[in-house]
Parts: sequence; structure tokens; C-alpha cells
Amino acid sequence: MEITSLLSLPEGIGVTSSTLEEQTMNIRMCLEHPSACCPLCGDPSETVHSQYQRHLRDFPCGGQILRIHITVRKFFCLNSLCHRKIFAERLAPLAEPWAQMTLRLVATLQAIGLATGGRLGKRVTDRLGVETSRTTILRCIMALPTKSVGKVTQIGIDDFSFRRGKKFGTLIIDLQTHEVLDVLPDRTAETSASWMAEHPEVEIISRDRGGDYAAAARTSAPQATQIADRFHLLKNLGTVLEGMLARHLAAHRNAQAEKYVRTPLEDASSRQPPKQDPKEAHQSQAKREERLAKYKQVVALRKLGLSQTTIANQIGISHATISRWLIDGAFPEQKPRPRKSYLDSYLPFLYERWARRLPQYYPTTSGTCGPWVQKIVEVGL
Repeated sequence: MEITSLLSLPEGIGVTSSTLEEQTMNIRMCLEHPSACCPLCGDPSETVHSQYQRHLRDFPCGGQILRIHITVRKFFCLNSLCHRKIFAERLAPLAEPWAQMTLRLVATLQAIGLATGGRLGKRVTDRLGVETSRTTILRCIMALPTKSVGKVTQIGIDDFSFRRGKKFGTLIIDLQTHEVLDVLPDRTAETSASWMAEHPEVEIISRDRGGDYAAAARTSAPQATQIADRFHLLKNLGTVLEGMLARHLAAHRNAQAEKYVRTPLEDASSRQPPKQDPKEAHQSQAKREERLAKYKQVVALRKLGLSQTTIANQIGISHATISRWLIDGAFPEQKPRPRKSYLDSYLPFLYERWARRLPQYYPTTSGTCGPWVQKIVEVGL
């Protein structure tokens, strides 16, 4: 009776013995009711078929690991119309059928898991002396019943993977509260359409570019406005911009290449950079004004006595750049970078070879190159 009161056992369960082995308390129990009711038809029966042992884990008691070994009987169902001929007596409210943990231990793991999560919950249970794993804590959380979905006007729907590349499901989110409304077992149009048919109050559906969700919305929620979600909207924008910039870049490179057609080959030291177009000049001027504003801000903050590290963190530029600006004492203008080519170092040799071989293939009466050949050499073609 003392152990029964200590463990708060339900009525009808008695303790037969208890032993302590290496900080583990083993308690043996049995059910004292002479009969049990069939879980299918509900008729009572006293005809025992057999018995077996169930082993349950319970919450630790007094710093000792608690294990319950309970003898469970099997009965014959005396109802001839019942499809279940043999059934086992139930242990409610101690444990669920086929469970290996008591209901109070499951409730404790659910509370710990909701407060901390899987990995952190495992650390807490280790301190409490509960033998479990993070996956068990997560399974206990998943076993909790979901609250009923009320009226929702804006939803977001997208698929996710239960098992990568194998099994997929559908996640439905409330766009106003950002809470998960439901998790569907697959991503087919029929399953999504049946869920939407149950919620005719939906006004906005945010979805991806897949055709299944679009078909489900057209079929079961024609009153709703379909919009693209943020991820796919930005992805579509990025794809369009990437194609547009690629075309402009190609045109720009072609235009730059045409500037060098039929121009003399010059030495690398005397080559002048091409002139900028108005748009590039405007961008360069904007960048210079931005650097000048940052320079003035650095000088002003330095006069106030702020350190270079503080100025770097506040403005967002490197410590080395601030040191260089303060040491120079003037705004550093950026010099245009000289454009180099892999051909620059070989130009003198090419000039020499070209000048030597042209008279051989195009001789004149005087033994020198003609004027048009000289023009080719000058032009560099």
C-alpha cells in the first residue's frame, strides 16, 4: 500500500514485489480486476486465455531509475459478433497500449521538449536521471494532438521532404500569424484541394510555381487570389535581371571590341585607356562623391577624438583604409588602372617579325615594301 500511494497508481493495479539493483528499482505489478472489457465491442469477459509481461519506464523516484514489470492477461471475447476473438486488458490511465513508457513520463518529456527542444531536452533529462534520447523527445512532441484550424484568410502553401528525393509532404502556414496550420501527407493536387475545400474563407494563397497547387486553388478555392511567395518572386526577378544584364554586358563588350578594330598597335607604355561613356562617367562621379563623403566623415569623427577602430565600426570601412587616409592628410583620388594585355610583352617581337616577313612575300621593284604594305605594318594588321 505504501508503494502504491507513493507511485500514485490507478485503482485496480496492485504491487506484488519490489527490488533495487544498481540504482534501478524494479517494481512488479498485476491487475486485480477479475474481468476486462473488449476494446472493440465493449463486452466484459472473465475467460482468461493467457498472460504475458509488459515492461514500462517511469519517471525516476528518489534518484532511482524506476522500471515497472506488470503482468497483463489476455481474455476471450464472448461476443460471437465481434471480430476480435482474443484481447489484452488495458492499463489506462497508467500507459497506452503497446507503449513502453507511462503516461506521466510521456507528459514530462513533452513538456521538456516543448520548452527546450530535442538536443537541449536530452541534456535536461540526463540531469534528471531519465533514460531517453532526443529522437524519443521529438516523437513525444509529434504525438501531441494539433489544435483545430479556425477561420484563416491568408495561407502559404509549399512542399517539403520527409525523406529527401523519396517522400514529400505539404506545409500550410497562416501568413498573418506565421503559424503552421496543417501538414499534409503528400503534395498532390487532390490532397491540397480537399483541404482548401474545407476552408472557403481563404482569400489569398501564396504558393510556388508548381502546377499542382495552382490547380488545387483553381478547383477548390476559386474565390482566392493566387500570388507568388517571396522566395520565388525574388528568384524570378533575379532570373530576369541576370538575362537582361547578360545581354547588356555582351552588347557592351561588342561595342568595346569594335573600338579597337583597325586601330594601330601601340606599345603598352603609350596606350591610352578608352574614354568613358556618359553613363560610366556618371557612375564614377557618384562613387567618388560617396568616397569623399566617407572621407569627410572620418576626418570629422577623428577631430571629435574617436579612435580609428570606433570610426571603422561606425562607418563600415577597414581600419587600414582609415589609417591611410589620416596619414595622407588629403582626399586620395583614385587613379585609372592601366589596361594590360597578355600580348603587350610580345609586341616588339611581333613588330620585328612582321616587318621582316612582309617584303619576302610582297616584294616591290625597289626591294622594299610597297606603300600599302607599310600601311599594314603601321596599322598592325
